[in-house]
Amino acid sequence: MAISELLTYSSTVSPFLLLLPFILTYLSTCLQAFFSVHTTGDGKKPPVAPYWIPGLGHALPFLWRTSNVSSLTGETEPRQYPVRLQLGPEELNFVSGSENIVQVWRAKALEAKAVTCFSLSTFFNTPKKSMKIYHKDNSGINVQPNPHSNTAHKDRYYYHTRKETIGFFSGPALKHFANRFQSLLMQQTQQVEVGHDWVDMPDLYRFVQDVTFAPAIEAMCGPTILEQTPDLQEIFWQFDMDMYYFFKGAPRWLHPKAWRNRDRLLDSLKRWHAHASEYFFEASVEADGHDPFYGSPLMRRRAEYLPTIECLDDADALASQDLGLIWAENANSIPAVFWLMLELLQRPEVFRETRTEIKAAQVPFDSGNGGMDIDTLCSKPFLQSSFAETLRLYTSLFALRNVGREPFKIGKWCIGSNKLIAVDSRVAHMDQNTWNTEGTSVEDSRYAPRPLDGFWPERFLEYPGDPSSGPLKFNPNKPKATGASVLDQHGSSANPKFTMEGLNGAWLPFGGGIRQCPGKNFAKQEVIMSFAVLTEMFEFELTGQDPVKPDMKYYGLGTFPPTGKTPFRIRRRR
Repeated sequence: MAISELLTYSSTVSPFLLLLPFILTYLSTCLQAFFSVHTTGDGKKPPVAPYWIPGLGHALPFLWRTSNVSSLTGETEPRQYPVRLQLGPEELNFVSGSENIVQVWRAKALEAKAVTCFSLSTFFNTPKKSMKIYHKDNSGINVQPNPHSNTAHKDRYYYHTRKETIGFFSGPALKHFANRFQSLLMQQTQQVEVGHDWVDMPDLYRFVQDVTFAPAIEAMCGPTILEQTPDLQEIFWQFDMDMYYFFKGAPRWLHPKAWRNRDRLLDSLKRWHAHASEYFFEASVEADGHDPFYGSPLMRRRAEYLPTIECLDDADALASQDLGLIWAENANSIPAVFWLMLELLQRPEVFRETRTEIKAAQVPFDSGNGGMDIDTLCSKPFLQSSFAETLRLYTSLFALRNVGREPFKIGKWCIGSNKLIAVDSRVAHMDQNTWNTEGTSVEDSRYAPRPLDGFWPERFLEYPGDPSSGPLKFNPNKPKATGASVLDQHGSSANPKFTMEGLNGAWLPFGGGIRQCPGKNFAKQEVIMSFAVLTEMFEFELTGQDPVKPDMKYYGLGTFPPTGKTPFRIRRRR
């Protein structure tokens, strides 16, 4: 064979030989998945989602764009069985299907330690020496520690933290906190330099951030931290945008600005802690339990018990703890306020319904409630349904659970001991097998498709005499309603009822089970209250022509921010 022919032959074969390991890996994992799904027997390992790269598995696609996980685990084709992703040497078992997810929520043996440890170390820069207690604490979250636990009572981080947080976000403490936030928000709106003439503004999202951030921070932490760090809002929202890099594990040398900004945020928290510790005195506590130094009773209690836990008597560790709490409180609720406003401003009939509900919740200003009765406001059907639909469409959360010493069975599948289980809320929120995708609306007064990738504010409403209404997929044998059956002769809504019945494994913006987000009650109040106050104080009109979309780069991190700006105009109501 001539040398030229040999070179031609080798140049043809070489690319194939290079691709061969990838092709074989993909074919092999396809066959594994096929036989795993289509063979009988109990106790099988969940099928692996096919992948191309030997050794790395799904790691590169996952790191490149986290939203890729949804196509692998079931958003485009809902699956009623767990799917295994191989992230290098680690495996992550994604559970989908409403009934399967409920089974995960009910499993007392599953722990949520993994997400806490990952978040504190990756996002909030907890010192390595302080991470020991988060890994070491095996006592669980119940009053009685786990039988095999050897953790001292004072070092039961997960139990103490959950107990204090749940106590604060419920009952009288929650009512005081929500009323204080509302009062501060009303004060903030008075400072907005807008009169009774229309004013053009470049971005509704930035406006919502500007108006709601300081009241939320002061209600939780008191005024001192804002006085000490006047640019706290700018630092915080930059940190929120940088979460993408921390999620990907970007080192300091690769994104030094993101790391420096987070350092500034943590330093501001340490200054605030030092000041509060030095100047707080018992007589400064007001009637509702708040004080001007620590702010809320929750932050004061955390300053008392956290330093007594092993490895947490450290300024850096305490700062990272409170950064996690402050981020969770604001980085999800405030973007949700924006999305709720954006969607309802485009739907004048539904917006009119919510305005009527807001009027019904108003109380005299001298009642101490800041202008609205929060319980009444948050019980209204259109406001509740619009809130629930906003979180269904615009949040994406990975809820992680640790399998303990014993394997976890789910149907005919068995997930091994010490493995990780993940529930992707976005996949659940787009599950065609669960959700109702047809119905009526006061906006167009007709029965029509209501796809899951669109906003339907009445998705969570049940109308009397309309068996096809409500959030769950209805029985096709039931009669379909016409628009007239849910509208009275005046064209207003016919006493709908808000419902979440049957959605334990389907609506998951706060996770689920006994380990779901303890702040979910205030999150609902914060979003609905902010929407109510802003729309009661101001008139808004959207002026942009381009559609506003969620930034899928932040998939799995909570409420999506928008991809671009939303121009609008505003004037103060007369």
